[in-house]
Amino acid sequence: MVFRSLLVLLAACHPYLSGGVEMGSKISGPLASMMQQPVASSRPVTALTDGQTAAVDTTPTVPRTYSIALGVAPVPDFHVELGIHAHDISSDSLNMSGADAPTYLASPRYLTGTTSLDFEWIFLRTHHVATYIHVGPAVGVVVDKSDGSNAFGQALRFGGGISYDLPVVRVFIDASQTELMVMSGPASGVNQLSGITVGLGLH
Repeated sequence: MVFRSLLVLLAACHPYLSGGVEMGSKISGPLASMMQQPVASSRPVTALTDGQTAAVDTTPTVPRTYSIALGVAPVPDFHVELGIHAHDISSDSLNMSGADAPTYLASPRYLTGTTSLDFEWIFLRTHHVATYIHVGPAVGVVVDKSDGSNAFGQALRFGGGISYDLPVVRVFIDASQTELMVMSGPASGVNQLSGITVGLGLH
C-alpha cells in the first residue's frame, strides 16, 4: 500500500529522465593540472639503460563530461533534479587493468565525479521553448586510480539554459558551473568545473 502510494505521488509530480554530454568544459583550481596526469606519474622514475626505450605513451584521449539526471516537476515551472556527473572522462579513464600494463600506466590517474540536487525555475516559456535557471548543493569525489585513495568535497552547482519541449522529448542546452571545495589530498581547495551541456530528456 505504501509502495503504491509512492508511485502515485511520483507520477503526480511528472517524473522525467535526462542525459547529456558537455561540448565544451573548463576546470580551474588544483584539479586543472591533476586531470592531465597519467597513472605513470605515480610511479618512481628510473633511468633507462642503453638500448631501452620508454614504452608508455602518456598522451590522453579527448575527455568529455557526461551527466544523467532524474527529475520531477511538482508544478509546471519548478523542477527538482538529482544529477550524477562524470567529469572529463575519456575512453582511457576506466582502464583498470592494473599492474604495469602500458595502457593502464598511460590512462588518466584521477577520476572526478559529482552528485547534485538542482532546483530549476522556468522563468520564460513561449510555444515549445523555455528558458530556465538552476542552483543547488552537490558533493564530489576525486579518486586516485594508482592507489585507490579518494578525497571528498562539498559543492554548489548553478547555471541556466534553454530547452525545446515536445510531448515526449525535451532537447536542451545548459551552461553550468560547480564550485567544488575538496577537503584533503592534492586537489584540496576550491575547484571550478564549468561547461556547456547538450542533451535529451524523456518525460
